[in-house]
Amino acid sequence: MKWETMYEEKRSTLENALKAVKRGAKVFLGTACGEPSHLVQGLIERGGRLHDVQIHHFVTLGDAPYTEERFDNRFRHNAFFVGPSTRDAINQARADYTPIFISEIPDLFRRKIVPIDVALVQTSPPDPYGTVSLGISVDITKAAVESARIVIAQVNRNMPRTMGDSFISIEKIDYVVEKDDPLLEFPYPVPDEVGMNIARNAARLVSDGDTLHIGYGHLPYAVLRFIHDRKGLGVHTEVFSDDFIDLIEEGVISGEHKTLFPGRVICSFCIGTQRAYDYVRDNPRIGLYPAETVYNPIVIAQNERMISFGSALEVDLSGQICSESKGHHFYSGIGGRLDFIRGAAMSKGGRSVITLPSTTKDGRKSRIVANLQEGAGVVATRGDVKYVVTEYGIAYLHGKSVRERAMALINIAHPKFRKELLEAAKRHAYVYPDQTFIHSESHSYPDEEESSATLSNGSLVTIRPIKPTDEVQLQDFFYSHSEETIYLRYFRTIRSMPHSTAQAMVNLDYKNHMAFVATLGEIGMERIIAVARYAIEKENSGMVEVAYTTHEDFQGLGLGTMLQERLEAYAKRMGFLGAVGYLFEDNMAMLKTFSRKGQYQAEMLEDGILRVWRYFNGNGESRPQGAV
Repeated sequence: MKWETMYEEKRSTLENALKAVKRGAKVFLGTACGEPSHLVQGLIERGGRLHDVQIHHFVTLGDAPYTEERFDNRFRHNAFFVGPSTRDAINQARADYTPIFISEIPDLFRRKIVPIDVALVQTSPPDPYGTVSLGISVDITKAAVESARIVIAQVNRNMPRTMGDSFISIEKIDYVVEKDDPLLEFPYPVPDEVGMNIARNAARLVSDGDTLHIGYGHLPYAVLRFIHDRKGLGVHTEVFSDDFIDLIEEGVISGEHKTLFPGRVICSFCIGTQRAYDYVRDNPRIGLYPAETVYNPIVIAQNERMISFGSALEVDLSGQICSESKGHHFYSGIGGRLDFIRGAAMSKGGRSVITLPSTTKDGRKSRIVANLQEGAGVVATRGDVKYVVTEYGIAYLHGKSVRERAMALINIAHPKFRKELLEAAKRHAYVYPDQTFIHSESHSYPDEEESSATLSNGSLVTIRPIKPTDEVQLQDFFYSHSEETIYLRYFRTIRSMPHSTAQAMVNLDYKNHMAFVATLGEIGMERIIAVARYAIEKENSGMVEVAYTTHEDFQGLGLGTMLQERLEAYAKRMGFLGAVGYLFEDNMAMLKTFSRKGQYQAEMLEDGILRVWRYFNGNGESRPQGAV
């Protein structure tokens, strides 16, 4: 039989098609903006004649009238992901939530663990070969269609025909209901200032040639606003939205370095506006594939340099991630977070990033917590996530001890909660009993002082203020010195830098005490190669005592001069008048660094130690005769 004849035979009225939904039926609804709204409305109108119909759904963006109390004995909703329109019903026990990895749902359908009697889906009109496209909703929808006993399709000319693995044959459809409804639209909200700062921080982790996963939610999607200067990015993600389009058209997203589906954007469904739906229509660069492909960690891992961005509700000081519930109150779901976290972990050069605000919206509670709320679901364990990002910075957790990760997370918590978090960490024995931390909001980390520089040998270094989390790196820096370097810096032989000493050197107020470090390596895996620091010399003197140390392998490359300029410029902005240095008279390298900024004064102290000083405004006596 020709497909055209078959199609005509399957055309049906809404009322006739929905007679296939019997009492006690297990019904699947298409996902998100691909929800067949005409079929859903017909199902609701038929609700008075139905009993105990179970409705299975993934992401719900429609009104979900079947969750209303008036239908309690008619419909029972089961969500694989909790959305805003079903959240109240689920938390009032009028609907169900099934926590499961998205990659495993198709197997539930095929093995009849979750049987589907009737699948209600929305498709494009048939092409010349008798196939229709699931359009913007392939995800778990295709598995539901392939597993269902009966398939009812709302054929909608507004549904775009999409490339990838979105096609089903007319033979598989039992009833065709033609209705050209506008597709649901859901533009992601623009984040507030806090959200923008989080996204800006997270975007720093994106490098040229990475393949992106942008998790469900407005915070991960905001990252896309801050990567317009990158090159050769790829995409393997859950949801395609409007935010990707400009990046593709600008050439930022090209897929040229992808090791799986090179040159193509891979996703599972679309959420956005008509612009996104028009863009994916017959676009060979955009491939929509079923969940068992897109969400499979083994498939994800075939993308080298995979970077996954997700969001969370809480993170505890040991690195456990809660993104599913607020205590016993279900809020979202497992979704694809862990599928992509583990896929990224298996990817060569891959990494995962969790974003969250440091506090709740009202600012009364910290989202970095000592203990997750009772009933909170741990979606990602202590060993899963590499980076956690708030508006206060980036914490790198992978391979770090509980002490190191607790300090890293406290460092990106809101300043007003850091003291109580540190005290809780001490009670839990996560950190040293004498661990200190500067808590004042007035002494927040000056992230605007971070910059990069290229040394004369071509090495790219980051120059930034020192952080409390640099304690171990500072100790490593100290132990890498030769005895001569230590003697020139400290004027005596020092064999060790214990915790008590190191923590005092990294916990600074960023005003009276300040230090810049030069580092090599990625964020969280940095190696300190130079330090410049100052401390107020005498109360009310207006002068700061400065000191510089550069690793032997990086001396003579201009690093000392860079750090001196940064340190003295900062001290001047803080209102100090000048700099003082103490050095051995034969330490010509240090004296040369000090003298580069112009005139200085010097006096000889005991044991061959010089005290040299200079005023930032250039005033002062001429260099003394005979000074070295």
